[in-house]
Formats: sequence, C-alpha cells, structure tokens
Amino acid sequence: MSRKIKYDYSFKKAVVKEVVKDGLSSYAVSLKYNLCKSMVRRWVSFYRAHGAKGLKPIQNRYSSKNKVKVIEKMRENSLSFQETCVLFKIPSSETLVKWVKIYDEKGPEGLSVENRGRSKSMPRKPKKPMTREEQLLDELADLKAENAYLKKLHALVQSEREKEEKRKSSRN
Repeated sequence: MSRKIKYDYSFKKAVVKEVVKDGLSSYAVSLKYNLCKSMVRRWVSFYRAHGAKGLKPIQNRYSSKNKVKVIEKMRENSLSFQETCVLFKIPSSETLVKWVKIYDEKGPEGLSVENRGRSKSMPRKPKKPMTREEQLLDELADLKAENAYLKKLHALVQSEREKEEKRKSSRN
C-alpha cells in the first residue's frame, strides 16, 4: 500500500523557487498557496540540502542499523530533529521522535522490532477463578444495574404517555 502524496513534485518545486530564487519569505508563500509555513520551510530545507531530488517523494524502509546510525549522528553533532531529518531525508520529524523514544526506552535492540499500526489484539488479563461470594457480588451488581436501567426506562415511557395525554387534552 503506497502513501498518498498530497503535493506533487512540480508544485513543491514552484513553491520552493519562489522562496529561494524570487526571495519571498516562506510565510508569504505559505499564505499565497494556503499552506502551513513549517511545511514550506521543510521543503526549502530539503531543497537546499539535496537539490531538486529532495522534493521528490521519499519512500524509504529504514533498517534498525540505519535508525541507530541516525540517532547516534544526531546526538554526536547535537543536531535538532529537523536538521537530522533534512540530513538523512526522513520525511517527518515525528518519525525520528518515535525512534529516539524507543531507543531511550529499549535501547538499540528495540528499534529492530517492527511495531507499525495497531496491535493485533488487546492483551487479555488472565482471569483467576472467582469464589462463590465474588460470583454472587458480581451478579448482584449486574442485577442492580439492570434494575436501575428498567426504572429509568419505565419513567421515560410514563413521561411520554403523560405528554401525549396533555397534547390530546389540549387539542379538545
């Protein structure tokens, strides 16, 4: 499944050209095209670092070794997330933030585990057998909830009948 590309290469190139060659500010260009100014700045950064290739869609799969290399380079050179993304052509700094979080929590081995998307199922707590007293208390709680629900339903039906009777009597 490929990602949806929101802005094509020629549009990005035209936007970047206005900033780099025409000397307009990223803010002015973002207003002109109704874009987020940080996106325009990111496109300009990618263009300055990688040329026109930096504006083409990036569809990379990153190995765990590559992820570790990126994080270590970022820390060695005291680079920001955005600078690191531009240097290594990573489309979103959020991707890098996730990698760093995993690296800090689980170490380099944690990056080798592929954990994309939703988990397959909710982890279940193992049920320990309930005692007879716990079963009765659980059943009692269920019955109380059911009773409260039926009382509310009865009151609602009763109020609807009363409203209907009032409408009928006011018509006559």
